[in-house]
This record gives sequence, structure tokens and C-alpha cells, in this order.
Amino acid sequence: MNYKKLLIDYGKKLLDKNLVAGTSGNLSLRGQGDEIYITPSGMDYLEITEDDIVKINFMGEILEGDKKPSSEWMMHVEIYKNYPNYNAIVHTHSPIATAFAVSRKKIPLILIEMKPFLGGEIKVAPFKPSGSLELAKSLIPYLKKSNSCLLANHGVVSCGKNIESAFLSAEYVEDAAKIYYYSLNIGEPKIIEE
Repeated sequence: MNYKKLLIDYGKKLLDKNLVAGTSGNLSLRGQGDEIYITPSGMDYLEITEDDIVKINFMGEILEGDKKPSSEWMMHVEIYKNYPNYNAIVHTHSPIATAFAVSRKKIPLILIEMKPFLGGEIKVAPFKPSGSLELAKSLIPYLKKSNSCLLANHGVVSCGKNIESAFLSAEYVEDAAKIYYYSLNIGEPKIIEE
């Protein structure tokens, strides 16, 4: 499996689907053991090459590549350490879902596809400084039931067994956020019972 090419391709999809702006967000894949392939810090997704993808270990040590790994590498490490079933992580700043994160409002179970694809409602992890170990540790409980969560005043994290499922979850979070936003403006959204 070419981890680096997958991250490049899905980075371009992040931009294409308006799930990030500029150089925001990041993606990673679990390699062998405690190896992680992660997008570099502060680079345009359209310009990233395979040489720019960074391979690190759980200590954040660079095993391959000469770029700086994403500033959120600790968040990726903590998720992989706590959830061995996840092999891919997509961190977005998708606009509507992030608006809920800024308002610190969860997205309840409002759509039938939220249960099978996301695991249920999307909760908001507390605000912690970007790139910090506090942020990395604070979001762990919020991924117990759902594969995605909102990061207060920050964005969205979606996880999956592979990059395809993690990316699909990120898309479903933004879709649910959009529909919930519209339904709040129309009237009283009805929540599906768990």
C-alpha cells in the first residue's frame, strides 16, 4: 500500500469537497507498529509530493522525510494509541460542522445514516490549545461511541479502519451539520432515538 500517495490524493479531496481552507486540517495513516504517515505542517495540499509526507513514531520522532509533521501529530498519536481499530484519521475545518464546534453545540442523531456511518450523535470535545497534548488527550472519550467528534472552536476529527471510511465519515459530519443547521432554521428538528 502506498501510504504517501493515499494521503496526497485524499488531501486534494479535502480541498475539492470544501472540508478545509488553505493549509488547515491534516490526515494520517497508521503504518507498521507505532509508525504513522502524516501530512506536513503548513503546506498547500495541491503542492504536497510523496517526499513531503512525514513518517513519525508515537514519540513524534521523524523516521522519514525532511518536513515538519502536522502540528496536530500528538492528536493522531493519542487516537491511534487508544483506538487500535482505527488506521486513518481525517481532521477537517469544514465550515458548518466547525460553526457548531464554535457554538459548542453537538450534532444530535437526526439522520438515519448517522448511526451506521458515524456511530450516533457528534459531541463536542472541550477547548484546548491547538497542537497540544491537552487537546490530544481531551478528545479521546468523545470517540468512544462515535468515530467522529467536534473540537471546540477548532474543527472536526473523523477516524476509520482505512482512509476511505475516515474521509466518508468527515463528509457525513459536514452533511449532518448542514442539514441540522437548516432544520434549526425551519423549525424544531426531531431527534431519532438511539
